[in-house]
Amino acid sequence: MGRNSKEKKGKKGGGVPNRELYERMSFLYQSAQMLSDTTKDGLLPLARFYTKEMRQVARKSVLRLSPHVKRGLCKVCNTPKQPGISCRVRVKGSGRAKRVITTCTYCGDQTRLMANAQTLFVDQPEHTTQH
Repeated sequence: MGRNSKEKKGKKGGGVPNRELYERMSFLYQSAQMLSDTTKDGLLPLARFYTKEMRQVARKSVLRLSPHVKRGLCKVCNTPKQPGISCRVRVKGSGRAKRVITTCTYCGDQTRLMANAQTLFVDQPEHTTQH
């Protein structure tokens, strides 16, 4: 009886599972963003490596990346998208068919998103899961 009560006191409950992995992914993402902000092209391969490493950590540990993070990265060359630095952003269409077209300046890959789309499920105020 006493043994179980001591074990329960030692455990910390209510924390985020895989906290270390989320911290590592956050560090890699922030480092990649910082390195891509600089104008030196010598640091861009390091930013791409950090992005690729972040995706591998998420894939290996079966963790999901936030949609905001996924939209900020090129799917082809793993470059962090910085408007005016590493990508070009344009709005095309009219009325309900407006689209935001993001073109990576390094590989030429294009991402098209609806400009007037509804908010994402994870951005809704009644959404309670962690992202």
